[in-house]
Amino acid sequence: MAEPVVVGALAAHYRAEELVAAVHALHLRYAREVVGAFGLCPFMNDPESAFGRFCVILERRLDVLLARDVVLAAPGVVHLVYPLVREGCHTMERFGNALHEAVRREVFARGESTPPVHATFHPEMEGDTTTTQRRIGLVRRAPDPFVQFVPQGLTGGGSTFVDPTSLDLAALLAATAKPKGRVANLDDADLERIVALLAELRSEREATYPRLVDEA
Repeated sequence: MAEPVVVGALAAHYRAEELVAAVHALHLRYAREVVGAFGLCPFMNDPESAFGRFCVILERRLDVLLARDVVLAAPGVVHLVYPLVREGCHTMERFGNALHEAVRREVFARGESTPPVHATFHPEMEGDTTTTQRRIGLVRRAPDPFVQFVPQGLTGGGSTFVDPTSLDLAALLAATAKPKGRVANLDDADLERIVALLAELRSEREATYPRLVDEA
């Protein structure tokens, strides 16, 4: 398992290493116990390697250019995690879209034709159990805001990705190859368990992060 990459103005803070370790551990739990356990991603067999480049951005503000450079430097899948950012889910989604556009422009400027696709996750993502689309929002309530980028045709580390240029990553959650894992097909017991796990992860975050976040 690759070590997290730490980026940002507070990367040298004396408690940064402690915070990054807590962030990484909590997101591994989210990947294993929610995404992996319920088959919510059709291409994730091994949560640890599926993270690709796991980047913890230790900034209190969202910076498109900084994030763009991190994505472009990554050889495959990249997750940009923002434990210090307090922006709401709508702001984070707009940031994800702006970042995607910045990456797309740079990819085309380099003469490449297939920019990666992205998905945005946030603890306050809007969602409930009523429709498939709303369920997708519910299961995207990750412990911290993050943006995921997946390149074209990547196979590696136990995770296989089809051509993302023809796919919406949100739709992947509803179209997994594991029938039981389809968001549309999750039964009430599954959804109740997912909601309980997400609440448990939030509680762990509050117990682990606060003093570190306040000092960072």
